[in-house]
Amino acid sequence: MGEIFSTNPHDSLLYSLVSVSTVFKIVLITGQSMSPTLQNGERILAWTPFSRKQFKRGVIVTLSHIQTYTLNVQSNHYMNRIIIKQKQSELFIKRLIGLPGDTVIISVAELSQQTLLTVDSHARRCGSKLMWHVPNNHVFVRGDGIQSNDSIMWEPVPFSLLKQIVLCRFPSFKEIT
Repeated sequence: MGEIFSTNPHDSLLYSLVSVSTVFKIVLITGQSMSPTLQNGERILAWTPFSRKQFKRGVIVTLSHIQTYTLNVQSNHYMNRIIIKQKQSELFIKRLIGLPGDTVIISVAELSQQTLLTVDSHARRCGSKLMWHVPNNHVFVRGDGIQSNDSIMWEPVPFSLLKQIVLCRFPSFKEIT
């Protein structure tokens, strides 16, 4: 009968390292969308949860994003609108603020003029507030910084795009002078 598990201690160590590297990731922050919480150039430790239930409001997450391009193409005297969705290879880091079924309300005063020009068309405006309903199997994410590309512009994103939950920031190893 063949072995199911190796008794070689080197194999056990290798298996442990491979398991840890698929569950935990070190991520480099690029950009200011999570400032002041996370700064450009900092490193964070993120882990891949085993269940959706572990993604809770308020946690910082990594996610992939689908960029949507709209093309207007004229043919036979008709204007056709073509929507192309392309998954981005880079990870985004945002705070999870809305779960499926939630209504997210954000004050217009919190947003920059540039952001207001690009607000998602699914948002409802109610006086000085913007409201989004988060559909089933979607979440609403937002950067902590005032200049952030997030669900305010993108709309709620599919739950399947969430990758990891951020656990902690690594200390800087820069030399103290």
